Amino acid sequence: MFFRKKNVYIEEIEEQPIKEDFSTFGFNDILYYIKREIGVDLFVKRSIIETRMKLFCEERDISSFKKLHDAVKYKNDLRQELINLLTVNETYFYREERQLKEAIDFTQSRSGRVNIICAPCASGEEVYTLGMMINEQFGSLEKFTITGIDINSEAIKKANQGVYSQRSLHKLSQTLKDKYFIQNGDTYSVKKHLFSSLRFSKVNIFENSFVNMGNFDIVFSRNMLIYFDDDFRVAAMKRFAQLLKGDGRLFLGHADIVPKNEWFVKNGFGSSCYYSKS
Repeated sequence: MFFRKKNVYIEEIEEQPIKEDFSTFGFNDILYYIKREIGVDLFVKRSIIETRMKLFCEERDISSFKKLHDAVKYKNDLRQELINLLTVNETYFYREERQLKEAIDFTQSRSGRVNIICAPCASGEEVYTLGMMINEQFGSLEKFTITGIDINSEAIKKANQGVYSQRSLHKLSQTLKDKYFIQNGDTYSVKKHLFSSLRFSKVNIFENSFVNMGNFDIVFSRNMLIYFDDDFRVAAMKRFAQLLKGDGRLFLGHADIVPKNEWFVKNGFGSSCYYSKS
């Protein structure tokens, strides 16, 4: 008796790559790298930041903070994405209006063109607010140039687009909304032709491109120094001094910590306005 041998088909099983477990080794290296590059001290928020950065790595198939640290040193796109992740700031129009008014009143004594810089500018609300307030007070932006800079490329992109939510405009009257914005559903777009004197750029204040931007009558840097340690605060003040005209004014945030330095004197008790010692 003969038995026919059955054909046996063995399915080839495609081998799946084994995903590495994520390693937190190198986390401190990343925190030091960020501090060295942009001055922001994240050590005090490490538990929160670690979770966000781990997700950032996993979304990009990076299996450890060590590999992330190695990669950001030569991959500029990845470096910028990481900076964007860690420098998101929420703001709104007419924030701390009284201080803005103080700065605008100061410009009345200036002759010729008045140059103002906001560093950082986040998504542009402060810059557009200054433009609106100046136009309301003087009737024109003709003698003003207002520059907004930020290290976050997504923030600068949004500032250039000039499209904002109702929440960002919550302090504005309906008259100002109608005058300076076009409403489209739940969003408001700035009327760009009214803000031709405004410009935005991605700039790191600790790079040479910052001090080469020119001379300014007013420097705004509100609520940035709170993220630095004293060494970087002093370094920032030195850079502001390099940009500011001798008789100009520096406006900081009320919560900013200002260390003793050789460049600036506070303009009165309780003020966040500074002028040059020279």
